[in-house]
This record gives sequence, structure tokens and C-alpha cells, in this order.
Amino acid sequence: MKTTLIALVSTAVFAAAISPSAQTPPRAAQTQETVTISGRVTDFEGRPVEGATVELKDSHFNNVASTLSRADGRYSLQVPKGVYMALAAVKDYRVKSLEYWAWTVPAERDLVIDPRFDRLEVYAINAWRPQGGFPSYQIYFRPMSLTMVTKVVLDVGGMENLGKLKTIDIAPDLAPDDIQVTIDGQKVPVLMVNRVREAGGPDQTLFGYLIQAPLPPRTPTAEYFPITITLTDRATGEKGEGCLFFRPPRLI
Repeated sequence: MKTTLIALVSTAVFAAAISPSAQTPPRAAQTQETVTISGRVTDFEGRPVEGATVELKDSHFNNVASTLSRADGRYSLQVPKGVYMALAAVKDYRVKSLEYWAWTVPAERDLVIDPRFDRLEVYAINAWRPQGGFPSYQIYFRPMSLTMVTKVVLDVGGMENLGKLKTIDIAPDLAPDDIQVTIDGQKVPVLMVNRVREAGGPDQTLFGYLIQAPLPPRTPTAEYFPITITLTDRATGEKGEGCLFFRPPRLI
């Protein structure tokens, strides 16, 4: 799979964030017991995607395992038991689509992940529950639009010149109705949407979103549970989806 756009435009910051000195070895390396990660890759019409690349990545973004989806869209990965940085899936990257990402993948037992992708990418999903205040989750993600990426690359004269830009604006304008959030399979409303600036380097700006969603009606009981973000850009019709397996902090 090709290097993601964000990695290209923020190499120094990205490298520092995942340098070996800043990370512990992946938990998967501590055991030889294996589990199966499997699922079905589809588009947003539910049609299977054959030949999509599916990759599982460790804490240094190295590939632990990879495969291609079959004619029915199904894939399967046998991997050492552990918790991994991410699972990514894509076909025709930056030609027809951008990637699907699932973050903090808890391969502690057999796990099903069903990627679906289009022309929006929902990158770097993080979430936390603020202390005090309204019972809710704050969720951060960095969306990218293939239409906007293509335009910016053409305007600047090639991918190699993206690092020269002070501002890389490839995030669509999103309203609450453009964002669907499910927490442990339960759909919840989007209470607040904030488009925020993020440093892509010492002198470079990117855009992300910080949204707020209430706790789901039924309290999740699993150690890790999925928070899924599904986006629709009404201006272009592009769609995208990503997932974070969230682990609530253990309180004393």
C-alpha cells in the first residue's frame, strides 16, 4: 500500500511520534499464540471489493500481516495475539479511493472488521471521556477528500511539493448531519462539531475535527468497543469511514 498523504506532508512530526525510543514493543511480540482477523471489504452500496489490500500494522507502522480480499470481498489474517496500531484497507489508492482505517485493533481473540471505503479518509481517530460536565465522548479525527487532495497536488505541481505549503487544506466542510457516529453498534447524535487546526510540522497547518457525542443508551461491557465515524461530503458526494476500538480508562 502506498504511503498515506498525511505521512508524506508531516514526515518529521510523524517519525518523532512513532520512533522506537518513544514506543514500547508491540504486545503481539510477547506471545506466539495466534488469532484470526477477518471480515468483508465493501463499497458504500454494499458491493464486495475484490483485490483490496488489507494490512495490519504494529506500533511503528510496520506491516505485521497483509492480504488481498477475494471475489466476495472477504479476507482473513492469522496474526500473533496482541493489540495493534491499526488495520488499513484500500484499492486503487489516490486513483479511485482513499483508505479505511481501524485504530487500536484488539486482536486478543478472533475479531471481525468489515472495512468499507470511498473517496474520503477518516484518519487518526482518537476519543476520550472528559472529566465532569455532560456525559459524553470527545472524538478527534482528520478527514481527507480525494477531490481536494487531487486539486492541491495539481496546484502545487506534485506530491513532492506539498511540504512547501504553509496550509494544506484537504478536509471537507462537515456539519453535524454529515457525520454519523456509532458507539458499540449504537447510533448516537453529534452534539458539537469543531473544525480545528493541527500542526503538520513546525511551520505547517492541517485541519481536523473535534466532535462531541453523548454516551450510548446501553453501557458497553467489552474491554474494547468500537467507535465508528462515517462521513458524507454533501458538496462532492464522497463518503468515508473509520473506526477506533476504544478502551475506557480503569479508575481506582
